[in-house]
Amino acid sequence: MPLPGQGAVPTGSLYNELTSATRRAFVPRLFVQLYYSTPTLFYLIGAAQRSAGGLSQITVPVQSQSMVQGQFTGYGGGFNAPVITPGVQNFQFPTCYWVVPIPLPFGETVIQATDREISLLKARMNDAYAITMQNMGGLIYTNNTGNTLLPDSFVDGFDNGTNVTVYGGINRNAPGNTSLKGQLLAASSITTTSGQTVATTGFNRAGMSAAMIQIQDAAGGEASTFCALNPADFSTLNRDFIGTEQIFNRPGQTYNMGTQVRSSFPNVNVAGVPVFMDHFCPQGSAFWPNTKYTNMYLDESAAFEFSGFYSLVPLNQIGQQGVMIVGYNVITAKPVANAIMTGIFNAGY
Repeated sequence: MPLPGQGAVPTGSLYNELTSATRRAFVPRLFVQLYYSTPTLFYLIGAAQRSAGGLSQITVPVQSQSMVQGQFTGYGGGFNAPVITPGVQNFQFPTCYWVVPIPLPFGETVIQATDREISLLKARMNDAYAITMQNMGGLIYTNNTGNTLLPDSFVDGFDNGTNVTVYGGINRNAPGNTSLKGQLLAASSITTTSGQTVATTGFNRAGMSAAMIQIQDAAGGEASTFCALNPADFSTLNRDFIGTEQIFNRPGQTYNMGTQVRSSFPNVNVAGVPVFMDHFCPQGSAFWPNTKYTNMYLDESAAFEFSGFYSLVPLNQIGQQGVMIVGYNVITAKPVANAIMTGIFNAGY
C-alpha cells in the first residue's frame, strides 16, 4: 500500500484519487529477509552417506578395547595361552524425519492462475528448503538427547560421557568403553608455551595451535578436518592474525584510487587445519570434527523428497497440501577423533 503524506505522496482526497488512478512501481522479485548461511552443513551434505531400511538404519561396528594380548618370550619361544576378549560392539542409529507441510488453498490457485507477479506457491517451496537448512544447521551444535525425535549432533557424538552418557545405544561410562568417549575440553585446560590459557586470552594463534596439538594427540595422531567457531570467537582469533599482517611493495610500483590492498581473512589455517566461522556454532564453544569418521546420513527414500499434492476434500476443504520430507542423522564412528571446547573467552566483534 502507498504511504500517504510521505515524500511526494499527498493526503486526503488527493491521495484517494491518485491511489485509484495510478499504478505504483512494483519489483517482481521476492527478497528473503531472514536465514543464515550454514558452511558446516554444506560440507556434510556434500559428503553425505546413504541409509536405508532396518529398524536401526545406521549400524556402525566399533572396537572398544584390545582383543588380544602380547608378551615377550625367550629362546624356547613359549607363551601363555591366549585369552578371548570380546571387543566389538555396534553403534545403532535411527534416521530422524523432518517434514514441512506446504498448503495450496483453493482461492489462491484461482486468483494466482494468471497475472501474478509473485507465485506464493513457488515462494513456499523455496521456503521449505530454506527452513530445512536452518533447522539442520542449528541442530548440528545442540544437545539433542532430550528429544528422541531429533537427530544426533556434534555435541552428542563428541561428548565424553559428561552430558551424553548413551550414544548409539552404548553407555560410554560402562567398563571397557573409555575409547568411545569424545574429547570434551574446557578452554582453561589448554596451555600455550607462554603459560597462557585460552580461557584468559581468547583464541590466538598460539592457543589454537596448542588446542589442536592436544586434540590430535588424544585422537591417536590424526588431525581434525576443520574447526568451526562462532563469528565473535573467530573475530578474536582473526585479530591476532591481522596484528601480524605485512604488505610488501614491489620496487617501482605506484598506487592509485583503483589499487586494492587486501587485509584480514575470511578463514584461517592453523597447523594445517582450516578454521572458519559458522553462525549456528554457539558463542564460547569450538568444534573440531574429523570427517573420516563423522558423516551425515540421508535416507534414500526421503532425501529432500516432495510427496506431491493431495486433495483436502476428505477434510471438508477445497485445496491441496504437500509435504517435503528429509530423513537424516549426523553421527561419528570414532568419537575420540573429534573434540569440543567450551568456556572460550572472547572480546566480541
